[in-house]
Amino acid sequence: MDREDVLVLLDASLQPIFEEQFEQSARITSVRFLLEDLFADKYLDKLPEFTARMDRLLELTRIAPVKGGPVSAEYLSEMKVRVATHIERFRSETERKIVARSSGRNSRSE
Repeated sequence: MDREDVLVLLDASLQPIFEEQFEQSARITSVRFLLEDLFADKYLDKLPEFTARMDRLLELTRIAPVKGGPVSAEYLSEMKVRVATHIERFRSETERKIVARSSGRNSRSE
């Protein structure tokens, strides 16, 4: 068996894994989009409350233990950074939606 044969077999073996990862990514993206929309509606005209909630969640991310199996302190630290990064992205996009919806609503009522 030469290198090309091995690469073809490897590609065929990994294809279901890549497809599953692609599907999981689509699911997570859709859930995030839906949550951003729900939070934007809930905090319409209440941006300071939303900001305070996100600040609290980010602080909990920094201090709360990460549950999981036995892993190194470095891995746990990296996980916390990644979770905080995703929360920051959620916060940023949701804040943008809150501001846009609030200003759109205020301009219609004038």
